[in-house]
Amino acid sequence: MATNADKLPGISVDVEDLVRIRGHLSGMSLSSVRRRASYRAGARDTRMRGRGMEYEESRAYVAGDDVRTMDWRVMARTGEAHTKIYAEEKERRFLLAIDLSPSMYFGTRNAFKSWAAAQTAAHVGWLASFAGDRIGGLIVSPEVHNEVRPGKTRSGLLAVFHHLADASNIDMPPENDTNRLNFLLRELQRVAKPGSIIALITDFIGLDRESLELLSALSRHNDINAFWIHDETETDSWPRGYYPVMINRQKLGIDLNKPREDDLLRRWQRQHRARIEALTTRFNMPLVPVCCNRDVTAQILHRLSLT
Repeated sequence: MATNADKLPGISVDVEDLVRIRGHLSGMSLSSVRRRASYRAGARDTRMRGRGMEYEESRAYVAGDDVRTMDWRVMARTGEAHTKIYAEEKERRFLLAIDLSPSMYFGTRNAFKSWAAAQTAAHVGWLASFAGDRIGGLIVSPEVHNEVRPGKTRSGLLAVFHHLADASNIDMPPENDTNRLNFLLRELQRVAKPGSIIALITDFIGLDRESLELLSALSRHNDINAFWIHDETETDSWPRGYYPVMINRQKLGIDLNKPREDDLLRRWQRQHRARIEALTTRFNMPLVPVCCNRDVTAQILHRLSLT
């Protein structure tokens, strides 16, 4: 792990910095994000998924009880009819799903997308903790993935912070042939119980048909909030010039002095943004864009309409 002297602003994630974010959010709630935060018009809260109830005990059947709540196992064991009693679920499972694919270790100024993702996770995580949610997380980086099971204390959130700090300290993210975004979504399918709230934090690079199928399945039983982490080079025009880039360990060049290459870049930007907006609309996922080139706290507060 990097020492304080080795930490680079906007690149290295510091747990103490993520903890301090709590002070900026006092009195705010995550429901404000779901009501207001959207990159499109007409966003609305998704309805509660699952039963919203937790099993408490079984008691002897009384005439008029709903037969759908019959406890058949107890009935088989005792020979007498019993019905299940449920208590209203006061806490919900909240999962921070953070995509740290190799494309996230990039930023042209101010910060890497990976650093902005950690900041976003801290903001959202603290808001969820204020609501009393049980917080867990999945962090998928180029080499490993970490799972934090939802807990009833803030230990789950702090564990996510520590994994994010560790993931920020790799020297050079290796290229990985597997689609890490889809790997994250498959892991979510495995661990997310119906009725969970999921904060999906990603740059959506690698979005494909499988991603849509996985998101479709997840959105049927869970509430998903999407946080699009991006660099302004993914949305804004580039100045004319020649740009050396490295893709799949190969050095390539983009010559924007040539109208054709400039047009190809603009087309990719439009298509990428349109695909993100289309899938979030399709699955009723509030979308919050977060640019790594600007202050993350200011952007989150703006989306909460509290600045």
